[in-house]
Amino acid sequence: MNRSLLLVVCDFLLLSILALARFDVPKDAVIAKDQQKIVSKEVVERISDGENYDDVVAELEATNETLLENLSSDKDDLVKQKLELEQQIALRRQELADKENQLASRDATIAQNEAAIEAAKVESEQLEAQRQEIERKREALLQSNAASKKELELLAKNLADAKKRSDELAALKERQQKEAESMKVELAVTQEKAKAEELRAAEAKALLLEEKKRSDALVASTTKIDERIDNLNRDLKQDLAGVGQELRGVGQELKGVGENIAGVGERITSVSNEVTSVKQDVSKVGEEVQGVKETVSDVSQEVQGVGSRVETIQQDVNEQAAAQEENFRKLSERQTKTVNEIFSKYEENKVKLTFDYSHTSGLFGKETADTFTMDTIIMVEGTFAYSLVHAKDSPFRLDPRPRKLIKVSGQITSPKLKTPIPVKEIAFMDDPRILIVPLNVNPAELRKTSSIELFGSPKNPYLFDEAVVVDAKEGRFGQTDFMRDERDARYIKVSHTRFAFVTGAFDPGKGDLVFSQKGEVLGLLVNRDYAFHVKNLGARIHGGSRTVMGSTFNASKANDLTVSLKKKLFGLNNKFR
Repeated sequence: MNRSLLLVVCDFLLLSILALARFDVPKDAVIAKDQQKIVSKEVVERISDGENYDDVVAELEATNETLLENLSSDKDDLVKQKLELEQQIALRRQELADKENQLASRDATIAQNEAAIEAAKVESEQLEAQRQEIERKREALLQSNAASKKELELLAKNLADAKKRSDELAALKERQQKEAESMKVELAVTQEKAKAEELRAAEAKALLLEEKKRSDALVASTTKIDERIDNLNRDLKQDLAGVGQELRGVGQELKGVGENIAGVGERITSVSNEVTSVKQDVSKVGEEVQGVKETVSDVSQEVQGVGSRVETIQQDVNEQAAAQEENFRKLSERQTKTVNEIFSKYEENKVKLTFDYSHTSGLFGKETADTFTMDTIIMVEGTFAYSLVHAKDSPFRLDPRPRKLIKVSGQITSPKLKTPIPVKEIAFMDDPRILIVPLNVNPAELRKTSSIELFGSPKNPYLFDEAVVVDAKEGRFGQTDFMRDERDARYIKVSHTRFAFVTGAFDPGKGDLVFSQKGEVLGLLVNRDYAFHVKNLGARIHGGSRTVMGSTFNASKANDLTVSLKKKLFGLNNKFR
């Protein structure tokens, strides 16, 4: 305790004692009257014991004087002490007043402090609530830390692979550039060779025509000889028929044989001569035919030689044509389409994706039915047909907060489709803002049963430096530069500085489609600057994100999935968010 406060308390106690003290005369006290001496009981007892009265009185007087002196001295001391006490009391009163003022000031300060303490208490309660919320979130983050760690390890591995692939692609690009220059030279040489071979082929064709004319002439000559032989044979038959008739006449006129024997002999001799002559003519014809055969054989050999030469020339021409076709194929890979052609292809083959869904909303959890529609395209990879859409306004949105879904069903429609294609399931990609919609149809059958054109992804997406961006919602499009992200090959960067706008002011945004200059699909914009790259989709589907639609839709599983995927957005690089 403070010393000053202790003195004040002591003074207070002393004053209280003095205030409570009584100086009344006792009831049995004897009061002297008229100068009467009062002798105490003690003196009376001493006198009665035989002591001298005067001695007793003298002793008592001496004692009284001593007492008086002592009383006088005590009185002075008491007066002095009284004065000192009064001074001390005044001083203590002043100090007490000062202390009261100080206590009043402290009371005011305490009151202020109590108010501040009360406010601090409220703030502390709020901070405690915030701390508990942060602790809850921390626990949730700690729970997902293992998955995040794995994702980071995977990202690090993908980064290393991407860097390696980037170096390989840079080297490949350099080789392709050198090959392109070499191909240009080879193409020029091939064209010159092709021209030379065309000249050789023309010469061979002219030679073949000449040989064909000779062959036709020989055939015509052979035909004439055959006709001559046929005529000779026909004449011989006629002559022999005449001889037969004459012989029959000889038989009939047998009586005149003797007379006419000489004439018959002459006629037989004449016939024999004619037959010999015919034989000679036939022999000559045979010789001529043999000569014709030999000539035809020589011509055939010459024609065979020409044929072998033609075959050699044809083989060279085929080889050159194959080389030219390969060069044309390589050149066609670099053949671009106009922006209008790409947009027209999109407009003619776009389909409408529809989601019918119900969800709870409001403070009281009221069930609300909604419909989500958007234009998209059907893409194909091998035998897998699918569509890609941004989840921003769909039933499966993640931002600003996931919906509490109850049921979801969907379908894809188009005037070019005979019947709607039901959406049986969806899944989330490694960027959870992108939904993949498997169509569960065979692309070959789809091409047979409809006139719709399917879109593919380019084998070499970085063959060109420009891309075409199509706003599926507003029906606008424009051309822009693009490049592969240097750290994450899953994304491509879209430039805004060199937009060649086709239909007024156009700025790309979430969900817009990005096409190559050949009309193939490069990606889907996740924000204004970056697009989800359509590449290796099978390995990029988020594990466990498959969600069945329709009557077997699991609302609890789907809602838990969207909540967990929203947390995954924080793991993306800021530039991709």
